[in-house]
Amino acid sequence: MDKILKTTTEMLEFLDTKKISLGSYDNDSVSKFLTDNTYFFKLISYRKNFQFNNGRYFHLSFDTLVDLSNIDMALRYLLVHFCLDIEHCVKTKLLNEITFQTTDDGYSFLAKYISSNDNPTKLKQKILQQIKRTNATLYNKHNQQPPLWVVMKCCEFGVLESILAFYLSSNPKSTLKKLNVNRISPRDKNITLLSYVRNIRNKAAHNSVILNSITNKSGIALDLKRPNSLALELASNANISKTIRRKKLNISTIHDITTTLAIYSRFVGSKSMKKKR
Repeated sequence: MDKILKTTTEMLEFLDTKKISLGSYDNDSVSKFLTDNTYFFKLISYRKNFQFNNGRYFHLSFDTLVDLSNIDMALRYLLVHFCLDIEHCVKTKLLNEITFQTTDDGYSFLAKYISSNDNPTKLKQKILQQIKRTNATLYNKHNQQPPLWVVMKCCEFGVLESILAFYLSSNPKSTLKKLNVNRISPRDKNITLLSYVRNIRNKAAHNSVILNSITNKSGIALDLKRPNSLALELASNANISKTIRRKKLNISTIHDITTTLAIYSRFVGSKSMKKKR
């Protein structure tokens, strides 16, 4: 947009200029909707999915933008629960493996993880700050030497990602190995497939739009030679052709949502939880 649109009159003029029809709405109902339900710039962002030539959109109406915003809201509420379930299940599997299938305990493993960092002191301070902010009682009890289970309970999703990547680097036979990704460079050592879950989790939790970038016209293309195997497998099982799989999974939003669903399918074992979702 060339300028900030401050009044509903200016917003209506923008819709008219871009040939976005009002559909079943009229000027008054558009103004009321924008006043009571959402803000213009959030709603209009969905237009990026549609064909745009010579300064105008084709076959796009205000109704369609409203429909997409409603679907997006429902999707965000649903995806938040998917992401929370994944976080819980991955933490549970990781803790159980370290506790019962390795020679480490929660203390020694965390100490090795912290010492492997380029700046162990800074990392430990970050972990302790997150524990203190989340649960002061646990912080007072474990601030000298926190065990892994306290970190899992109190720390942010990004810490889980980093701990998982560290664990998988030395435990290639883990049941969580499918969450690993090929390292592109040394700076990517903390990346796992949970990074894509985090993208969706953050958008959903912060009430950011998701469905404004789901077509080749709008979506940010991923710099991937090949989508991850879990996402490809899920799409293949849904009888989506190889050509379409490759094309659509190169759009970052579609890739991240599909990866989230694929991880959920693979790692969430509770049938009742899956049925509820």
